[in-house]
Amino acid sequence: MSLLIGSGIIASAQIGKAVISIPLIRNDLALGVDLAGLIVATFATLGAITGIGAGVVVGRFGLRRSLITGMSAMALGNVIGAGAPNELVLLAARIIEGVGFLAVVLAIPSVFAQLVPREKRDFVMAAWSAYMPIGIMLMLLAAPLLPTIGWRSFWLVNALATGACTILLAIHAPAMPPTARAEAARFFADALAIVRQPSCLLLAFAFFAYSCQYFSLVFALPLLLTSVHGVPLGAAGLLTAFVLAVSAIGHLSSSLLLRVGVPIWANVAAAFGFFALSCIAVYGGVLPPQGISIVAALALGVGGLAPGAIYAAAPHAAPAPSAVPPAIGLVQQASSLGQFAGPASLGLLVAHLGWQAAPAILAPVALLGLACAFALRRILASAEPRDRSERQGAARQWRPGDQVHRMREIR
Repeated sequence: MSLLIGSGIIASAQIGKAVISIPLIRNDLALGVDLAGLIVATFATLGAITGIGAGVVVGRFGLRRSLITGMSAMALGNVIGAGAPNELVLLAARIIEGVGFLAVVLAIPSVFAQLVPREKRDFVMAAWSAYMPIGIMLMLLAAPLLPTIGWRSFWLVNALATGACTILLAIHAPAMPPTARAEAARFFADALAIVRQPSCLLLAFAFFAYSCQYFSLVFALPLLLTSVHGVPLGAAGLLTAFVLAVSAIGHLSSSLLLRVGVPIWANVAAAFGFFALSCIAVYGGVLPPQGISIVAALALGVGGLAPGAIYAAAPHAAPAPSAVPPAIGLVQQASSLGQFAGPASLGLLVAHLGWQAAPAILAPVALLGLACAFALRRILASAEPRDRSERQGAARQWRPGDQVHRMREIR
């Protein structure tokens, strides 16, 4: 399990890598802001366009093969990017990385959903959700080294990391049960069922709302601190890294809360309730920089309860076990759409009306997530009889040694 979560962290680091390297890349390749933004946003673009379809492809291709192929694609993209003579080659390298990223982050939670024992699944799925803030935060912490080593060497370091991870996955990645592959032919039908399933659409709306909040705050915090409060850029970057660290703690806390019995919907409700309150404190202009940073950290920390709970809910919401990968793909697609819509809408509003107007767009989005949480409570309650039936069926089919073998594969 630790190898799979570590692979997700390395995959998400490829997002943070581009974010902190873009000033050096612009100077080296003489890029305009438009192309620079496209290089950063490539992963979100691919996810927004192909999320549920990518989930179908990953399921048909095989989860283990998707893991290994996806990580090797990221290694290849890093090598090509490190030697890119112009922006077009670099953009092509980022597309290769983005395809690999989608394969990895869609396959890993699908592996967990199939191999982790049901009584531990919610905990593991919630812990998995911390991969994104941890990976981005690690790259932000590496920012002081960039002027010394250069962005091309930084790309090569990431190529070594993803290449090493590819080798470890090839050796240790769990082999999926034969029944999971036998059902692969049903995935296109399951994809259609996913978009018609109210519970899956509800999870997508909730993750869209979370992604809008998360990326809006990550996007806005450095700008707010530097432009309004006069904080130096380096200090603003470190404060943002601190906020992301607290966000990762929130993701991990979600897994612990689920393990002790806190309902999935309650985690989601707490996250969006705090988002709705905190946006006024962050953007209202009444707090000093230190206060803004603390409230932002608390917002992402408490808000981090939402994605773990949503990932944990995906196997419950999917109409069948074979539909879990496309269900996660739909959630990933909604996340990518929120990654675009949140910062873009916030930037447009602030440009015309100032920072004090930010709650006018962020508070309604938080209330949307809160409404999804209460609707999720009802839907998950109706799914309990199905889950109980699946548990009883699994117990009847259990054979001595099955559990030991399964846990050995996950390790």
